[in-house]
Amino acid sequence: MRKGLLAAVLAVLILFAGIFPAGAQPVVSAKQDIAVFALGYYGWFIPSQALGTIDLRIQQVFSNIGRFTVFGTAKRLSSAGVQQFIDALRQAKQANFVLPEKYQFGEAFLTKAEFERLTGAFIVVVPVVTNFAVYWDSKAGSWNCNITTGVTFIDATGGTVISIESIDTSGSDKINQNNAVMSAINSIPSELEYRIRAIPAFQISTRILEAKGSRVKIQLGSNMGLKKGDEYAIVTKQTIGGIEDSKETGLILITDVSQQLSMGRVLYRSGALDGNTQLKEIARRGTDLDLYFHMSGGESLPGLRATVSRGFYPLRPYVGIQMPLSLAFNFLTVTVIPVNAIFGAEFMLPMGRLHVAPYAGVGFTYAHLTEAITGYENDYLSHFGFQAGGRVGYLLSRDMRVFVDAGLDYWLSLGWPFNDYGGVTIGAGLSFKL
Repeated sequence: MRKGLLAAVLAVLILFAGIFPAGAQPVVSAKQDIAVFALGYYGWFIPSQALGTIDLRIQQVFSNIGRFTVFGTAKRLSSAGVQQFIDALRQAKQANFVLPEKYQFGEAFLTKAEFERLTGAFIVVVPVVTNFAVYWDSKAGSWNCNITTGVTFIDATGGTVISIESIDTSGSDKINQNNAVMSAINSIPSELEYRIRAIPAFQISTRILEAKGSRVKIQLGSNMGLKKGDEYAIVTKQTIGGIEDSKETGLILITDVSQQLSMGRVLYRSGALDGNTQLKEIARRGTDLDLYFHMSGGESLPGLRATVSRGFYPLRPYVGIQMPLSLAFNFLTVTVIPVNAIFGAEFMLPMGRLHVAPYAGVGFTYAHLTEAITGYENDYLSHFGFQAGGRVGYLLSRDMRVFVDAGLDYWLSLGWPFNDYGGVTIGAGLSFKL
């Protein structure tokens, strides 16, 4: 009888151990070794200054992102050379393969020593320009530059491709061709960094060290590239029938970062938190995009606002545009389109899913006038103004919140034929975390 009861108890314990494995340790990311080729550009004419700048920008991204130990090389591969390099990596893993003294990958040569040094890293990165175009747009009256950079991430241990990212950037300038090129180049780092953080193999995993109410201490900090405003998913793992499954059960906002630790605030969660709670990076571009409608002293103000979230907390800058509908004009052949441009900041105060954010900003009204028959166009400033108020928002999901605004908007006319407008403001909208 006792033996049967003991066996039953053991069976239950084994079952629960399979569902909730005791002592399961969370995964904590460490720096990965990565070798970055110089930029390949064969088949495209790229000014040497621009080529050197693109190379520098790409190297800086991998160095500054924090999660890699970077090894550089001056060698450049073409698009065709990338596949040849991957094939060589796979052949090198074969037991009977003998390394030649020199490899040729398209237009580039690698000695045996160079090949072995590069493949000593776990990951090899090959950036290649697949499109480079500079041209004069007579209609817009500006120089334009379009650049497409393909970045291939290769697992050197097996010769498999982790990811291929195609990054399109553009720039323009009404006077100088080189400025248009530099504008396109300067757009590469932010897009490349986001693409890297969005690749699952490079996303940071970490854990909670200490939890006190809604505040937590997290392992890893600026040493791995964590920033204020980053968000991490709380991940719960379980094993059933030998199959491991995981799901997101909460969300944490990073509020402060030191060298090896970070502080966070729990926005929502399901279940208790402890020192073994697994966290996983949520890759975002770092902008909250708001769509809203305000009524201000009888004036209808539909608008769009972009708030910078990554790198900022609790004070976050924003830029926005509104359209004062009563100022819009369309009669016969004459059209006037007014737009308010606003620059300001909000003070973010999260309280779980709920948050309060006082805000203030200043701006101006830009009006564009066109006359269809003569083709006449003119741009002018019609108003100068400000806004101040408070926002109460509620997080519907990890990527979207709903909010209401209350405050004051007032816009002063800079001359005839427009009048002052504005007053007490009420409004509501949706925010998307990009």
